[in-house]
Amino acid sequence: MIAVPARIGGERLAMASLLGGVALFSIQDPIIKAMSGAYPVTETIAFRGAFALPIFTYLVMRAGGLGLLRRHRPRVLLGRGLLMLAAYTSFYLALAELPLATTVALWFTAPLFMVALSGPIAGEHPGWRRWVAVLVGFGGVLVIAHPSNDTSWAVALPVLAGAFYASGQLVARRVGGGIPAPVISWQQNAVYLVGALAASALLAPLAGAGDDAGSLGFLLRPWALPSGEDFLLLALCGPIAGIGSTLIVYAYRSAGPGRIGVLEYSAMLWAVLWGFAVFGDLPTRWTLVGALLIAASGAYAVVRSADRSGAPDA
Repeated sequence: MIAVPARIGGERLAMASLLGGVALFSIQDPIIKAMSGAYPVTETIAFRGAFALPIFTYLVMRAGGLGLLRRHRPRVLLGRGLLMLAAYTSFYLALAELPLATTVALWFTAPLFMVALSGPIAGEHPGWRRWVAVLVGFGGVLVIAHPSNDTSWAVALPVLAGAFYASGQLVARRVGGGIPAPVISWQQNAVYLVGALAASALLAPLAGAGDDAGSLGFLLRPWALPSGEDFLLLALCGPIAGIGSTLIVYAYRSAGPGRIGVLEYSAMLWAVLWGFAVFGDLPTRWTLVGALLIAASGAYAVVRSADRSGAPDA
């Protein structure tokens, strides 16, 4: 029997691990945003995948060897990897045009999409309370976007990223039982690397066709040889992803998402901090109100989903 102090200590360690992982991941966002004016999104993703793979290869070896990669539903993991590639590509493209705080706030529609898509993908049946939370959260999206003549089309990108990310997580929830976490992470980052290289080849005929700035320029810009400093920053995204995801996986395996999941919303605070410190951006009142609605409804959906224990919401 586990003593109460040990449980509390383990939970506190899980909380610290999750907060640390979120803080570490937040460093990646200003790097990508800063690089978006000089390099294409496919190049940044390829750098991330290439420099994260050695970390995940080591973790797979520790978990049982490279043979695990062939034994655990590689086709399903390939499909999930493509969904996550689409999620991060959309998110990074948004960073090129939107402030950090706005992009991250809209990204956190992912828990709402997990409720909305849990029926068709995972065979779950959310109750009416969580559906109300979904409606409130998407109301927050409309508040942030507050459609007008100067609203950028790029506000749709982080919402699309949230939908892709939620789909990938639901696939993992449905088929991921028994698959070691390092195997999922290795397959995912391999898809990032190969997918980014394939996408760059497909987009090569359109290189330079879009505006040089913004999301479209970030998508269509041709590859370029990074300077020494830029190379180090792009390469740093790999260890950030590898170590950050390891901390987050440890946190969720040590404590349930209903107890610590809301701490992921600390990413919004980091987005405001980095946005102001690096780019001089401060969130507008629309962003603050919309982010509050998204965070509150998303946190409720996370906690309610974790605590309902298979019973339908009343």
